[in-house]
Amino acid sequence: MTTTDVVKADAAAGERGLTRKNARRLAWAERTVYGAAGTWAAIGPQMDVPWWAHGASLATGALTGVVLWKRSDTEDWTRRLVSSLRSLPVLGWTAAYTGGLLVPVFDYPNGWPMLGAATWTAVMIPMAPWTRSKVLKRAVDNLPVLAGEPEVVDAEPVTFADHMRLLWNQSQATGETTLEGIRQYDPNEPDFEAIVLAPAGHTVPRTLDERAIAGVFDVPVDAVKTAAVDGYGPGRLAIQVAPRLAEARRTREALEVEAEDPGASLERIWAEYVNCTGGAAPGVELVAYSIGEDQIRLRIAAPRAKRLRVNHEDLCSALGIDDISRLVMEGAGPREAVVYIYRANPLLHVRSPTVEDLTMDDRGRISIGVAHDGSVARIQLFNFDTGRAQHGITAGTTGAGKSGLMRILGAAQRISGVISWMADVQGGMSMPEMEGRIDWMAKGPQETMQQLRALHAVKEYREAHSRGRGDFDFHGQWRLIQWTGDEINRLLSSLDQDVRKEAAWMIGDLQKTGQKVGIGVDLAVQSLHLKELGDNHEIREKGKEGHVFLLRTASSSTQGMGLDGIAPIGAHVSPIPERIYEGAGAKELFEGTAATEGVPTPGMGWLITEGKAILFRTFVLKKVDGLYPQLEELMDGRPMPTLTPGEARAAGAAYAHRGTEAAKEAGKATDGPSRPSRAGVDMNALNSELERITGLLEADNKAKEQNTEELPEAPSPMAAAKAKAPTIRERILTALQGHPEGLALKEIRAAVGCGTEGGPATRSVNNEVNTLAGEGGLVPLGKSVYRLP
Repeated sequence: MTTTDVVKADAAAGERGLTRKNARRLAWAERTVYGAAGTWAAIGPQMDVPWWAHGASLATGALTGVVLWKRSDTEDWTRRLVSSLRSLPVLGWTAAYTGGLLVPVFDYPNGWPMLGAATWTAVMIPMAPWTRSKVLKRAVDNLPVLAGEPEVVDAEPVTFADHMRLLWNQSQATGETTLEGIRQYDPNEPDFEAIVLAPAGHTVPRTLDERAIAGVFDVPVDAVKTAAVDGYGPGRLAIQVAPRLAEARRTREALEVEAEDPGASLERIWAEYVNCTGGAAPGVELVAYSIGEDQIRLRIAAPRAKRLRVNHEDLCSALGIDDISRLVMEGAGPREAVVYIYRANPLLHVRSPTVEDLTMDDRGRISIGVAHDGSVARIQLFNFDTGRAQHGITAGTTGAGKSGLMRILGAAQRISGVISWMADVQGGMSMPEMEGRIDWMAKGPQETMQQLRALHAVKEYREAHSRGRGDFDFHGQWRLIQWTGDEINRLLSSLDQDVRKEAAWMIGDLQKTGQKVGIGVDLAVQSLHLKELGDNHEIREKGKEGHVFLLRTASSSTQGMGLDGIAPIGAHVSPIPERIYEGAGAKELFEGTAATEGVPTPGMGWLITEGKAILFRTFVLKKVDGLYPQLEELMDGRPMPTLTPGEARAAGAAYAHRGTEAAKEAGKATDGPSRPSRAGVDMNALNSELERITGLLEADNKAKEQNTEELPEAPSPMAAAKAKAPTIRERILTALQGHPEGLALKEIRAAVGCGTEGGPATRSVNNEVNTLAGEGGLVPLGKSVYRLP
């Protein structure tokens, strides 16, 4: 084997090791000296100093030259280079100084010697030759010394076989045996085979087994195999030392075990890629698992005293899942969760609703879709425990499926005997099927405002006639009312400030007080930002009291606002993609076989209700010519719940005229029988359409009957409140009644409500008092005290 004798030269006696810090200090000091010496070389020769001072400068240079001459008489080039570097500053400075002294002798301008001194200084300061010489010397002293040409040293390994023999000979377990016939399988791998040879007339010791041989070469025991040599006695032993083959064998066996037991593979992947240093979730344990044909369920838990924090994308990466929609995680407390892994997204294909799904059960619940695990997703329209109607809010961007969800809610409300009022601020384009199939379908901003005023009037009517009851009697004289506002952002962010304020106030008031009298409010919005909700924080917070639907949103902030304050403990809500592409992983993209047509995800989202977050999708309805005949069939033929006569009078003329235009249009459609199609007539569809038209005509007749009563429009609650509210002047005069001694201005402000919610401003009260005093309406008594005349 080639040897290199590395000799580290010790520092000379009294010489301190030159570290980086010491080198920087030395260079700083050296440069300071050069700066001072250069200045003296420029001005010293021109100054009146003793002759011996100039002589010392010249003598220093001469002495330095002699020393350099002597040290240059050597074949050690390193020594000559170091000596030259150390002499260079002194010789250069002496030359510059001597040039200054020779100015009077040769009579040349004084600027030349000064320029020489400046040049010397400019060269020496960055060069720092003394420091460089020290660094060079230390570097050369510590260089490896090559002891001539490479040579083979006895007992040192040169080849792989020599190295293996050396390890064998150095081990006490091998005794007097030798290792012969070494054959390495691959030059890049340590696997080999050999023959163990005992001395003539001896046998290989019995103690030289697989364990002892593994200790010689420091390999696992299963990497060593022994066998007798064919044709020879016990004095020879064939051995194989193959750690790489053993590792491959273990991997192969593990794969075979995992093929028979998928749980073993899952446990290995979890240990190698999840619960490990640098893994997706270090410290998170796999407590239990269940492997099915289409679904794998994992129960995971964080260590005690720690919260479970698992990144959805990181976990998908660790488990080798390209489509993140195939993994769903549901929290079960602060430290545990259940992870669902599906072979394909479980919500790609969802069934249609049935009458049983949309019928309210004994807990006030209806089914609105299917959860990811195949169970039915339910929400409450009425809470029998508290006796209150339920509010809800749905957030989703355009195309996320809000209107489809509202359709299902409307159908469920009619089937369950709930009075359903809906408002489509977009003008009825979102839910045309609801026209004539629910009690009141308002279209456009103006009709929506009429509907809200009517609903608020019905609320006040119920409050006045509820006989002090604090909850709603579901089986009493009144029906449960559910108001649904689709695209309500358009109304709450209207450019008309009065409309925006009134709508926000009525919705907020209905949310706060409507539950007790059986009125629930469902809102469908694109964004949950306050500027989209009329700057009314309570609308967002009250809407989240019953159920929250988070469909596909355009921003994570909307999702955060929807979960704020109601997110279940340990909830892991992942975003909803716009489309799901099956077979569009990196491999398919690379090979050019990736699917280009994805499956859209309208109606897919998260349902947060009753302290749980559920990934679900609404029931799917088939669209035909822009309509949903399945939904129409479910609703048609069911009784239409409406208001009582007293409630209808409170709702006013807008309620009495509801659906009139739709009924007229339906009547026009029935003028004259249409020619039957040669392909035949669908009697079921025809009967369904006739029932719908009959309902519209009945609604029209009912509206005409109510119209004869000349009902007024439901008043605007804000306008009525303003009309009833006393003016500041009336408040001031009322406050002074009964105080003949008068009141101070401060007391007047407190009496009229300055500083309270809805109270007048202090400046307004002061101005009105001064105006009244000037008009003679008040008598000033001095020191801002006033009384009635």
